[in-house]
Amino acid sequence: MPTWSNQLPTKKKHMGFDIIRTPQSRPIQAIITCDDILVCDTHFWGGRTLPCERKHQEQDGTLSAGNCSACNGSVPFRSHVYVSAIDCKSRDHFIFECTAFAAKPLSEYREATGTLRGCVFHAIRPKGQPNSRVVIETNTMNLTKIKLADPPNLKLALTTIWRLPLTGMAIEDQRGRHPEAHTVKKPLDRMRNQPDNQPDHQHRRADDQHERHRPAGKIDCLGSIHLCRTPR
Repeated sequence: MPTWSNQLPTKKKHMGFDIIRTPQSRPIQAIITCDDILVCDTHFWGGRTLPCERKHQEQDGTLSAGNCSACNGSVPFRSHVYVSAIDCKSRDHFIFECTAFAAKPLSEYREATGTLRGCVFHAIRPKGQPNSRVVIETNTMNLTKIKLADPPNLKLALTTIWRLPLTGMAIEDQRGRHPEAHTVKKPLDRMRNQPDNQPDHQHRRADDQHERHRPAGKIDCLGSIHLCRTPR
């Protein structure tokens, strides 16, 4: 006989973090869980975003293309900013990505308050077009009324998502591995050269899954929590 229940199954295991960009048709409102922004130069290479792997030359302090395939292919890089955040509606913990230009309000908030943790941000594309300009507004919240989840190790999480070997990471960046930052145990060369250029099956989700469950328009973050304007 089947086992019947009126309750949804509990989420037993987190299958990794998703990188979420601001959709063209609706905003994102979320609470940042990390302390500061993480900036990385990236290329759109092979149908996906990958980090630029230029090497720093100790002799003259310049950067060399080194083994960066995109740089050697004359593909320009673009600086992107990453923060970990929790969606105000779905409570999903994800990694938010935006351009360095769009992230200026986040940097100003960090300078004004000393930390990004607890910052509520609202990101939207006013023109409603793909790859159009993203506008971010920031607010503060009272952290004494809610316990935020611990932030992931962003460098390790992104290294896992981008399927990069850990051998190139500094030892201190490999420590304190967040249990949710993981990937399928496959040889790294197979993980980095999958024919369809897709993430590992444990990380595969519909691109719009995060947006599908979010209603249009602004939402009150965490119900009764009062939001106030960020000091500018």
